[in-house]
Amino acid sequence: MKIPALIEHYQEHKSENKNISIIGFIVLHYLSGSQKDSDYEKDMKLPFKAHEISSVSFAIQDLPKSFELNLAQTKKFFEEKNQNFHYAESFINPHLLSFFQPPELI
Repeated sequence: MKIPALIEHYQEHKSENKNISIIGFIVLHYLSGSQKDSDYEKDMKLPFKAHEISSVSFAIQDLPKSFELNLAQTKKFFEEKNQNFHYAESFINPHLLSFFQPPELI
């Protein structure tokens, strides 16, 4: 945890400047950018100042001793249908061509 480092660093600033508040300390270290001053190393040890990724990932896989691929017995997920049809006349609603159209539900 870096919280003790935050408290300790605030106390150091408080001993140097009696008028600094915790809000002033936060503004100085988090809202004023990263200034390279005499205590820059300590500033970077504060929480949320430096990005750290500390994760460990282990992947253990038990691979099969033998593997057989049989392509002759593949299953079809869908059935392919050949549908060749068309209308002799295109369907046009006669009401769409008319000036007077039936009422519509809104």
